[in-house]
Amino acid sequence: MNSSSSALAFTILVTGSLGLLIWYANRAGRNAARVTDEADHAKSAEQALETSRNMAQAQSDRPVDTEALYQRLSQGTA
Repeated sequence: MNSSSSALAFTILVTGSLGLLIWYANRAGRNAARVTDEADHAKSAEQALETSRNMAQAQSDRPVDTEALYQRLSQGTA
């Protein structure tokens, strides 16, 4: 093997290694971004669920007539 072919082989090896390193780093970055995105979506869904629960609770706790409303207002629980 002469020096020019070994230099070419070395250049191909270095270029391939750098390409693999860039590919792996890009893949790892996309995976990290996806995990962060999924965590944000889960937090948003939990907040929406909590709001829905609170709305349902308020609906079930509402006074059924005017007298019950006045009673709750006088007690400070409305």
